Amino acid sequence: MGKRSAAKQIHRGLLAVLVCAASLSAQGASLRGKVLVDGLERPIAGVEVLIVDLKLQVITDSLGRFFIAGIAPGAHLVSVRKLGFGPLSERLTFGERETVEADLLMAPTTAQSLPDANVVTTVVPTGKLAEFEERRIANKGGRFLTQVDLDKRKGGTMSDALRQLPGIAFQRSGNSQGNYVVTGRAALPGKALMTTTRQACFAAVMVDGVFVYGAGNAGEPNFDIDTINPANVAGVEYYVGAGSIPLKYNATRTTCGLVVVWTK
Repeated sequence: MGKRSAAKQIHRGLLAVLVCAASLSAQGASLRGKVLVDGLERPIAGVEVLIVDLKLQVITDSLGRFFIAGIAPGAHLVSVRKLGFGPLSERLTFGERETVEADLLMAPTTAQSLPDANVVTTVVPTGKLAEFEERRIANKGGRFLTQVDLDKRKGGTMSDALRQLPGIAFQRSGNSQGNYVVTGRAALPGKALMTTTRQACFAAVMVDGVFVYGAGNAGEPNFDIDTINPANVAGVEYYVGAGSIPLKYNATRTTCGLVVVWTK
């Protein structure tokens, strides 16, 4: 075989590989959107957005925008991270040639300076509130209301008190007058934090460690959060999405977010 003939065969082989790669890329899904500061919806530049198992990685631009193409159909873990913000991970499901558009919220973790204050002796919570206090101090993705926060809204409803939490929202169902907790944004396929499709996605609710809504039962009626009297509440935890919910409460896979109420 001559050198010219061998070169032609190598050239044809390379063309076949490129055509095959282009065909696979055309069949892949894609993910586009923005990364924003939670509660402010201000774009964050320089955020690393990656799909771990596919080794796909991009960095958000000056407007917080990102785009990932060539995603194989199926469920993949999408991770978002940047120094000074709490990491975010969500497992998303992509259809063939589907483009998922999403805005992702990141909560700042940078410590803020506080004014001088007198040091006073406090009683360390025990019993059921010990667990609440442990997670509040750890600050790993939840939003918390303490007894002091709840006392600021004395005389109101439970939904009035919860409105102090960033990202929380309420929706009434049909002709009902009740308030049902929904995530501040509707969930993406796979329960991510936000999407441009505004659909109600109700949060699970627990009282003293027991699910009162969102245990995954078929036909389960929505839970009116205002049936709880805030005067009887000692603390509240709120988790926006599946990535921040404590592992011990992972039965909330069919819901968007979680509200945990601790009574006195």
